[in-house]
Amino acid sequence: MTETAPSHSPDGASSRTVLIVDDNEPTARALAKVLGAANFQTAVSYRGGDAVEYALKNPIAAAVVDIHLPDLSGLVVTQKLRQQLGPATPIIILSGDTSMETLNSLPHVGATYFFSKPVNSTQLVQRLTNCLEGGEPVQS
Repeated sequence: MTETAPSHSPDGASSRTVLIVDDNEPTARALAKVLGAANFQTAVSYRGGDAVEYALKNPIAAAVVDIHLPDLSGLVVTQKLRQQLGPATPIIILSGDTSMETLNSLPHVGATYFFSKPVNSTQLVQRLTNCLEGGEPVQS
């Protein structure tokens, strides 16, 4: 299931849609609320397959992906999103899994940046804003 939250900014909203992929509904809703307050439009998917499907049918500016999802690994979701969206779209991994295996795999699947949970929402919003406004390179 994918939910969308209205943007607080009606002009150019589709160019600032962030896809949130997290199976923890309270976490996903909190992220949507934080990003909505920062004038991002959000779409929330609780399953990786739904997120990949959503991104095929809808324009997104960025994605925030959890690693441990009920159907697909967030790493697989990230790789599929990267293939669909190309190199310029920021894909931020947000996870409590900070194992070396996970961290080492992030560049290989096309992740732009990693935040560990619990995330500092101000830093997440700033990173997304910088990536989308061209303030920093998307992929190193």
